[in-house]
Amino acid sequence: MRQDLLETAGPQAHVAPPVLVVLPDAEARVDVGQLVLGRRPVQRLAKTARDAGFAGVLMGPGTGTGPTDAEEVAAGDPLGRPALVVFEGASLHPRLVQLMVAHPLELDERFTLYDAVGRPCAAFVGDLSEVPAGMPVCEELPWPEDMGPADVVRLVYDEDRGRAEALTLRGEQAFVVGGSSWHRFVTVPVLRRLADSGRPVAQLELLGLAGTLAVLPLALLGGHLGLVLAALMMMASVLVSRLVPVVRTLHHPATPGSEVEPAGDRLSHATRPLTHAAAMVGLTYGLVAQTDRSGAAALVVLAAGAAATLLSLLQARRLLRASPAEVFALPDPRALARRLDVVLPPAIEGAPLLELAVLVVAPLGITALPWSVLAASAVARLWRWYAGPPQAA
Repeated sequence: MRQDLLETAGPQAHVAPPVLVVLPDAEARVDVGQLVLGRRPVQRLAKTARDAGFAGVLMGPGTGTGPTDAEEVAAGDPLGRPALVVFEGASLHPRLVQLMVAHPLELDERFTLYDAVGRPCAAFVGDLSEVPAGMPVCEELPWPEDMGPADVVRLVYDEDRGRAEALTLRGEQAFVVGGSSWHRFVTVPVLRRLADSGRPVAQLELLGLAGTLAVLPLALLGGHLGLVLAALMMMASVLVSRLVPVVRTLHHPATPGSEVEPAGDRLSHATRPLTHAAAMVGLTYGLVAQTDRSGAAALVVLAAGAAATLLSLLQARRLLRASPAEVFALPDPRALARRLDVVLPPAIEGAPLLELAVLVVAPLGITALPWSVLAASAVARLWRWYAGPPQAA
């Protein structure tokens, strides 16, 4: 064990910062070292503890590979200081860990943290004399205000992964996942795949941009197959670009007090209007190329398509240059629905509704339908510019 951890032990243990003690979980029926949204639970918890002011991370016998700054210890090694003892697959809300440093226990106090299904997940001990061989089980922790068993998760069975992911997103303040079918069957599986892929975030950004570039040739194909493939590529590109900033936060959580605005997020934010522009170019060409359309009608369609493309490109340019882009932004469909007193289906809560509408009409094989959806979005962008939204105070 590190000597500097022992130097502050003894009579002053009640004022010493705590250490994180990680123990193996013999009851786990899943790999506790598996990635949970891009990082192993012990890695994320160790960083949270370090950021909160913990003195170190101790890996008990039988545990897997810990963080690079962790120390391996054996059961019975003297400690004599406050400690948070956790199972290797445990996840705790960062605020709960911070409160343990801000409000230390008395020397004779110890509490167990039970998860939402009543299993011991961790123990907070005011003075841990030695590294324990098993999890201390005692009185349940008096939960702070607005916190409870849902703020700790222990990976034992496969069904615990969903709760661990939800706690990770809530604790990192990375993304708000609702209970809609869209989030359950689309957003969370895609986010899990992106975060656990191990790919650098820059590659994921290029993946979203590649989908944008692929929309144009697919839209040019026309017909049922071309329209459906273009609509699917639009949805995939927008979904990936939405989740790239979330993956960045999960892979590289910011240290408390730091304010970091990654420049790469500008590309992710600009991907959606670029996708709309690419789709509008392909669909407009398909309409203008129809031989049964008069020259005047083709000119009107061409002008409308060009205007819609230009508005999307203007918003993308503003986003890429980090300029205020609200003037060309699409209105929030949920705010619009509340204003019109319309209730959106709960199943699609959180879905990109514009792309979803294009995907719904694309299988009909009528180019004018997805073109009309994108043209309507262009009118919404134009109205924001024309009406002049109020300036922020």
